[in-house]
Amino acid sequence: MDRRRFLLTALAGVLAAILAFVLTLVTLPHKVEAQKGKVHRVALLIPFSTAEALPYRKAFFEGMRALGYSEGRNVVIEVRTSDRDRLRVPALVDELLTHKPDVFVSDGNAAAVLQSKTAIPIVLATSTDPVRAGLAQSWRRPGLNFTGIALPLDQLAAKHIEIMREIRSPLVRVALLVDTTGTGCKVFEDGVRDAARSIGAALISYPVANRSEIEQAFLRMKAAPPDLLLPCPAAMLFNNRDLLFDSAVRYQIPFTSFAVANVPFGVLFAYSASFADGYRRAATYVDKILKGANPGDLPIEQPTRFDFIINLKTAKALGLTVPPSLLLRADQVIE
Repeated sequence: MDRRRFLLTALAGVLAAILAFVLTLVTLPHKVEAQKGKVHRVALLIPFSTAEALPYRKAFFEGMRALGYSEGRNVVIEVRTSDRDRLRVPALVDELLTHKPDVFVSDGNAAAVLQSKTAIPIVLATSTDPVRAGLAQSWRRPGLNFTGIALPLDQLAAKHIEIMREIRSPLVRVALLVDTTGTGCKVFEDGVRDAARSIGAALISYPVANRSEIEQAFLRMKAAPPDLLLPCPAAMLFNNRDLLFDSAVRYQIPFTSFAVANVPFGVLFAYSASFADGYRRAATYVDKILKGANPGDLPIEQPTRFDFIINLKTAKALGLTVPPSLLLRADQVIE
């Protein structure tokens, strides 16, 4: 009797084990499928919606697709544009945060607002120095919730001055338009001042807050024209770029640009990091974070691609000769 009871107990244990194994086989595919079917949410706030910005958005989407993400299948990307109106940024950030994104992608203009509103991972597609801006503890190990692509503006300003010296030398007076409606121009102004001082040139800053003040600044420049005029990469100046370009030609002032898309007559040359490449590389950061990486552990990288465009029409109007060696280095020459 005891032997029979033992056999029945053993048989019941075997049957229970078999049943558990069968249930595992049945439910495992559903668990795997559920993991595969997870839909990530990404917020993308870009600075403008004009035609020249479309390649940046396209580059980010292409970067995500190359990494295996398909819109609507395993990722939803919510896109908003501020059109370089910094007053709209806080509301747009709030709107995007209501979608509970896993990662937020933007540029340096929205960084300060994001820093005060959320602790979710933030990837910078374009930015200035994130350490000086208080967004990261160091370039190699950011430590906070920001990472991505950034370029110290002092390097960019120095490059513009270096290029201009090949066209006109010596440079005695370097002028800078400073947007006083925000705080972002301070770092840039320091960089331009150091770069000008390194070649023995004087920096003359022109603080402006609106279109009328830009006109007044050009009238002051007319009395003592600078050898080079740089604009701080700021929203207010970008939105008044038509006035900048027209005034530069009218008053015969060599004017350069940090925006390389659709370079108009009036700009002598444009040199900047490739924004499209920055947005494409931002996708790799998003991918790592969605796979579990901590943004504070992902080193901030500098751009690897730069765009350089020379406008010979403007050079001719200003009576300047661009040396052949510089033309050979340009990505595009407008004739």
